[in-house]
Amino acid sequence: MTDPHQYVDRFEQRLQQAKQQADAIGAAFRESRSVAQSPDGAVVVTVASGGRIDDIQLTPKAMDLGHTALSRTIMATLRTAQVEAARAMEEAVRPLLGDGASMEFLREQVEQSIVRTDPSAAPEPPTRGPDDFDGGFLR
Repeated sequence: MTDPHQYVDRFEQRLQQAKQQADAIGAAFRESRSVAQSPDGAVVVTVASGGRIDDIQLTPKAMDLGHTALSRTIMATLRTAQVEAARAMEEAVRPLLGDGASMEFLREQVEQSIVRTDPSAAPEPPTRGPDDFDGGFLR
């Protein structure tokens, strides 16, 4: 039988480790940010964790675009920054989560968020292997 004091000590150690890991993940989320610049250099967007827009800068080149092109350029640059911020956040927590189920869940959430932000960034559907069952339950 296990000594109850040892059990409590181990539990407290695991609890402390979990708290440290949660604090590190929270810090990674708070510090995650991305800066994207439009290909023509007219727009620079800074995005923080969660896709929050921190800053939009328009360079003098933006004045040459016209309102419609400028609007499209801002939105495209914003989407790029949001996708980069999501992927940077994912990479920041990878050392903390490892490559297990938690990281896979986070990766799926990030990819879903990216597709909502930029539908053209949808990942390729997984290819089926020769042993994958393809069909209904009963044939």
